[in-house]
Amino acid sequence: MDSLRVTIMSRPFAVLGLVVALLPVEGWANHDRLPDPPPQSTDQKLSSLPDLDRATITVSGLSSGGFFAHQFHIAFSKLVKGAGIIAGGPYGCVENIPNPWSPFWPRPLDRVSAAVVACTHYFGSRYYGLRPSAPEAEDSVRLIREAANQGLIDDPANLADSRVWLFHGKSDAIVPLGIMETLKQVYSTFGVHETKLRFDQNQSGASANHGMPVSQFTGESTFPVRECGQHEPPYVIQCGYEAAEMLLRHLYPEPLTLASNNPHRDGSMVAFDQSEFFDPANRSVSLHGVGYLYVPTPCATHQCRLHVAFHGCKQDVDNVYDDFIRDAGYNRWASSNNIVVLYPQATASAANPNRCWDFWAYSGTDYANRSGPQMRAVKAMVDRLIGQ
Repeated sequence: MDSLRVTIMSRPFAVLGLVVALLPVEGWANHDRLPDPPPQSTDQKLSSLPDLDRATITVSGLSSGGFFAHQFHIAFSKLVKGAGIIAGGPYGCVENIPNPWSPFWPRPLDRVSAAVVACTHYFGSRYYGLRPSAPEAEDSVRLIREAANQGLIDDPANLADSRVWLFHGKSDAIVPLGIMETLKQVYSTFGVHETKLRFDQNQSGASANHGMPVSQFTGESTFPVRECGQHEPPYVIQCGYEAAEMLLRHLYPEPLTLASNNPHRDGSMVAFDQSEFFDPANRSVSLHGVGYLYVPTPCATHQCRLHVAFHGCKQDVDNVYDDFIRDAGYNRWASSNNIVVLYPQATASAANPNRCWDFWAYSGTDYANRSGPQMRAVKAMVDRLIGQ
């Protein structure tokens, strides 16, 4: 029965009916429970939801997912109308970090090192004892303009119509504050200004570490509840405020209805075959065989919006089960505000053991362009959903 519960996807107008028809009376408590361990594949294809509003598609992400949400926004700015970025950094961050050991013959640091000691401090802030320079907004702006001139990404003039919400936790030592200040400068350069651009530096409320803040962690988990200052799996941290709420309120500025107290009751989590959107034989793409979609019950009969949420490193379903796709706060607000949430899933590969989203070219040098394997796959998922 578990394998059945995660693959219930038919025409959007029949989602709720299928759940009721396929399960016994006790089914509402477990109507779309994720098997443990999660499936590595499914035959269920992603179906279109033709009533999705194509003019209100937004993205967000944490950590590597934040870097990826930003570059997805940049590359597809004609489609994506807003981005919420938690502990992420600027476009092409790894491309122009000078090697501190080569001051007289400037050459860039290799991308992997730049990713872990400059764009983030995942392995500290020094490269063999020397501190590399921080990324510059001007470098990202130049890369964006060059990519647009070559037709590799959408016209960045589209960004001026976007809404952007940035968050940096005061206790976050993984992504430095300066990285996010650079990210803000990039958006400002392309015309995203107040009040469309908001940067929350965690000056109020509990001091957040590198994680996804939620008001209260109420889901079932194999991990202990992580408090706001902790950096431990599942990287969903209990802070007394909710990042998903704050970013969705900013990206969708009309008043939001209060969150559901039971999004599991008020919608369905659907597993789908993610492998049809990339070449599974190419392990360097580092995408999982299964993706997930949260569909609020009203979306069976009403127009809904689409939000894409990218998990952080080691935060995919194989690492944290359903703690991100169910308990990161998105579904509570989505279910009461007619927002469908797409949860693409990364997986491990030789160059990506921590299941991060690609912001340092492990999947290929076109990683940040529309043709990048992960970028192309997620765009194809969005296109399928909106019937394009």
